[in-house]
Order: sequence, then C-alpha cells, then structure tokens
Amino acid sequence: MPGGLQAEVELADVSVVALVDAAVHVARLADTSDTRLMIPVGAGSVRIAAEFVDEHSSIEVHRRGGDEDELITDIVARASDGSICVDIRALRYRAVGSSRLLTDSGTGDPRTLAHTIDWRPWAEDADPRLPADPSRTVAVVGEQGPARALSDRLAEAGYVSVDAGEARCVVYIADPGPVNAAEADIDCGVRLTAEVADLVRQLAQRNDDHPATLWIITRGVRECASDAAVRLSCLWGIAGVIRAEQPELWGGLVDVPAVRDSAEDITDCASALITVLSSSAKSILALRDGEFLVPAIVPVSGQPIREPLRCRPEAAYLITGGMGALGLLMADWLANRGARRLILAGRTPLPPRRDWDSPSIDPEVRAKIAAIRALEMRGVSVDAVAMDVGSSDALRVLLTRRDEAGEPPVRGVIHAAGVTEGQLLTETQDCRLRRTMWPKIAGAQALHEVFPPKSLDFLFLTSAAGAVFGIPGQGSYASANAYLDGLARARHRQGCHTVSLDWVAWQGLGFASDARVVMDELERFGSRPVVPAEAFAAWEYVDTFDIAQAVMAPLSPGQEGTGEDRMPEPVRVWSEMAADDLMVELESELKTILAHELRLAEAEIDVNLPFAEMGLNSLMAMSIRREAERLLGIELAATMLWNHPTIVSLTAFLAKKLLAQDDSDEHNDKSGDSVGGLLNDLFDSVESTAVGERGV
Repeated sequence: MPGGLQAEVELADVSVVALVDAAVHVARLADTSDTRLMIPVGAGSVRIAAEFVDEHSSIEVHRRGGDEDELITDIVARASDGSICVDIRALRYRAVGSSRLLTDSGTGDPRTLAHTIDWRPWAEDADPRLPADPSRTVAVVGEQGPARALSDRLAEAGYVSVDAGEARCVVYIADPGPVNAAEADIDCGVRLTAEVADLVRQLAQRNDDHPATLWIITRGVRECASDAAVRLSCLWGIAGVIRAEQPELWGGLVDVPAVRDSAEDITDCASALITVLSSSAKSILALRDGEFLVPAIVPVSGQPIREPLRCRPEAAYLITGGMGALGLLMADWLANRGARRLILAGRTPLPPRRDWDSPSIDPEVRAKIAAIRALEMRGVSVDAVAMDVGSSDALRVLLTRRDEAGEPPVRGVIHAAGVTEGQLLTETQDCRLRRTMWPKIAGAQALHEVFPPKSLDFLFLTSAAGAVFGIPGQGSYASANAYLDGLARARHRQGCHTVSLDWVAWQGLGFASDARVVMDELERFGSRPVVPAEAFAAWEYVDTFDIAQAVMAPLSPGQEGTGEDRMPEPVRVWSEMAADDLMVELESELKTILAHELRLAEAEIDVNLPFAEMGLNSLMAMSIRREAERLLGIELAATMLWNHPTIVSLTAFLAKKLLAQDDSDEHNDKSGDSVGGLLNDLFDSVESTAVGERGV
C-alpha cells in the first residue's frame, strides 16, 4: 500500500493479545533498510476499538518518521468485516545498543551486565614460611603418577598419608586421560564429574567430629592451551557447586601450569601446594610463577576492536537448540543483524508443513511454528532440522545435504542446546550426568570438529553463570557449561572469534523461567534475571571486544569481585545472648521462617514433626536455607534440613554452630546418613523440555 504496508493475518488462537503481537512484529518491517535489532519502547496511544472475535484480520502500517536510531509507526488492525479492532498511534521502536534506548527502556548501561574474568593476587595467600600441620592426615587420589609424587612431597613435609575415608585433607588430582577416540570429551567430563561427586558424597557422610576438606588440582585450565586442559575445564564448574552445597568441606581448586609431564608439573608446584592446603580458599586459584591468583569478575571495558555484528545476507547461520524459547529469540536477533538464512537444529522434529495448521498441534509446537512463520514473513529462509546436536556425523550429513542442494555455507553458529536436571552432588547418578552434559559438551565438540578454528565468522557458546557462581543442584550442568568456557579459551588462543557467554537466567524464558531456587541464588550474588532487550544489547557490546569468556550478569558497581555469594550480617547479635535465650529465640525465628514457606500459621507448626511430613519439598528447603543464612549470617549446607529434619534438631544444630563461633573452631554440618533422593524434584518446573530444545 502507498506510504506503508499491509499484511493479512490468520490467527490460530483468536485473541486481541495475539493480534497486537502480530501487529507489532509486522510494523517493524516498515523500515527494512535498517537491519539492526529494534524493539518497541513506547506509544502515543493504544485503543481497543471492538471485541475481537474473528480469526482473519488485516494489519495496516503507516510510517510516521523517526531518525537513525528510531522508527515511528501507526498501526490499524481490522477484522474481516473492516471494523477496527486495534488502533495504535506513534508506536516508537529504538535500535538496541543506542544510548537513547538505554535511557528510555531502563535497561541501563550494558557494562553493568557484561563482565569478564580478571586474575588478581590472592589476598589471603598462604605464607610459604608456615610449616605444615604435622597432625594432619592427607589422601591424594586421582591421576596415579602425580598423586604419588605429591603424596611423597607431603610426607616429607610431615603429613601422614592415609585412606580417603580417614584423611583430614583429601586432594583430588584430575586425570584428563588419553585424548583420543577411546574416551571422547563427553566421556571424560562424565567420568571426572562422577569421581568428584563420589568424593563429595563420601566426605559428606562423615560425622561432625571427623570433618574433611576437599581440594581439586587441575593443570593448564586457565589458558586451555591443550586438548587435555579443555577436558579438565569441566571441573571448574563443579567447584562452585561444591562450595554452594557443602561449604564446610570445600577447600578449593588449584590450577597449576601445564609445562612438562603431569607428575613433574605437580612436583614443581608441591611446595606452594603444601602451604595452601593448610588454608581454605573456597575458590579457584591459579598458581603461576609461584603466586596464587584468584579470578575476579570485572566489567568489560576498553577500546572495542570489532564493528557491531552484521550477518552476511548471502550466508547461512546455525543455531543449535534453535527451536527452544531462547533459540527462537536468538534467531530473531540474527535476522535483525542481517541474517537471511537460518538453520534451527533441535532434537524434536516439527510436524510436516502441510500439518502446521492442524488444530491438534500442541500449543508449544504451535508457538514454534508461529515464530518460524514470523521470520519467513520478514524474508528469512528457515530450515528447521531435527538432529542429535552431539553427533558430529549427523552434523556432517546436514552440511553435505546442504552442499548438494547448492545452499550457502554456514558462516556463524550459536550453540544454545542444553538440558538441566537438579541433582545434589551427594545423589549424582552417572546416567543423569550424561543426559545433562551431552548436548553441551558433545554438541560443542561436534561443532569444534566440523567447524575448526577460523572457519567461521563467529561461534557463540551459550553457557551459564552458574558455572562461575555455583548454584546448588546444578553440578552436572555447571560442569558442562564450564567445558564451553574452556573450549572458547582454546579456540580464542588460535585466533578464532569464539565467545562463551555465561548467562544468568532470562526472565520468563529458558530453563530458569520459573525456578525459584535459581532466582534466590542470583539474589545471593547480588544479581537478577535479565530481559531480552538488555541481554542482546550487552551481547552486541561484548562482541565488539576480543575476549573468550563473558559473564553476563547484572551487577551494580562495587558488586563485582570473585563471584562468591555475599553473606549478610545476622539480624541478631547472637554472641551476646545466653545459651538458653539463644535456643528459645532461634526456635521461634525458625518457626516463623517455616510457617511463611509452608503458608501456615505459626501455631500450626509442630517443632517435633519431621519437615517432610509437613509437606516440605526441595525447592522450599533451598529457600529456608537461604532465610536461615540471613538470620544467622553464616554459610549453611544444602543438606542441612535433611540432616536435621525437625525444628528441635535444627535449632540445636544451629545453636551449636553459633556458640562454636565464639569459643572454638568446632566443626560443621556434615551428613551422617545417606540422603535419599534429595533433590530429585529440584528444577522439576524447568526440566520439562527435551535435550537440545531450550537454551542456556
């Protein structure tokens, strides 16, 4: 139509909401010369003129003007009889990344969301002059050669070598194994994660009077200059989860340089390792040139070296997990960056196109079809492919088919496939480990093999910030995401434009759409979920810099640091209270917390009734743990409520910890019993999708 555009719309679900959504997407096409991502930021007026009851309608769009960063349109949506259903005047779109968008939308400066890892001297660096505690027992397990070498050096320093079941200090030296087809990276990742989880399970079963401290040693992961180092990188993710689930048995992880033979490297670093074992870093440390360094989360800053991302209209772009909620959002983003050919790969096939309008189609599938059609209406060719993203053979078959059909080559990839499954490390099962880790690790390795470094314009790996922060119940998921970080560092060293993006939860999308525990844990770290507008603005900002890993987490100035959770000040000065008064006050506060969580009156809470019989589930337990930490100002283990399953027993345990803070270094909350099925339903609300069908 002259001076605008018109589109006929057929809605499967008859509603004003669906019509407005379609109209807003169509109106963006009033300026196809600008391929940037633009989003609505305001409107002069919106009028719903009549009740919408017709599945057929037309949308008329008139452009009113704007400038280089703004598009202004009027929209009229009519029913089939010509009556006006929706009338929107002066709908304003702004380009993502423009300063005006940041001001108008309230998304803020992308630098508050985009962070990178900086390595700084460890403030609590162990004093090498301090002698080792001769009364301490140690067990060094893992890779045999290095384990023997370190065990010998520890014996020379006065440590007594005993079995892992008896040792006060347990050191696990990660073995990458042979880098060959006999053990693929996914197999190695599952093995390493299972071995560490088994150690955590054993040590967590210790009695309170026989505690232990666990240390992990990796080689060369900070740089990831070798395939072996990339394989070990998964352990950096599980490190934070151990700290979150079992803070009192966690010593830390030390990454030593990979220079020579593994045993020789460990021997060279033995003196420094001996000193740090007497401390408790509870963090990842990198030992370089005799100094311990700790990772710090800092804003991405400096001078950009790349132009803003632009896709080639003649090229194709692949998104794994492309038919999930986040994958489709990313597809729209690439289209706004100029992509005209998209390959959306997922595990579950869509129905044949001839059946896309069938009323029997599942609503979730219908939403995917609608998103694909919206892309096609914009002139984007979409190839929706069902495949195992972790199979390099399947990927090669796809590319061969495209080559034979004369399709354009793939020039960019977003690896967004993933699945999560909540499971405490004390309850880890190998089969569930593999199911969670497969799409991330096997998928990334397949892409790495088929698209070697420098063969793509870009490779974005959508990782998760839980691999940096540590979220209870996400051991296998964090391990898989940390592998993506390591692979990105390895490819980056070879001059490849590969970036691993460690995202926090996307508000209302992906796995964490309604996972309360994830939201609570983000708050512990001073962060929050992101919304798509600010996420893509920060993504575009990060991409202009030459970095391999970005932590995409909203943090206010001054909140950046090591990524460790912030322990609040206690709400009471417990140390000034008499023991009897403390017990009474503590029991009362715990009743209040539990009553609030269970939506019960405090009078209905039986202090001797087991929590499970009150209806407490795993998600509630995480929330209660968090509230108890706020109350007391101390770290508590994720298994606390199962180890002390009534208010009476929990009060006694916590009172003991509070009193011990003042007059002794009395230890800890360790699980004395096997925990049965602890977080089997953790994240039930966010694991309802198949492998490879959702993002991040």
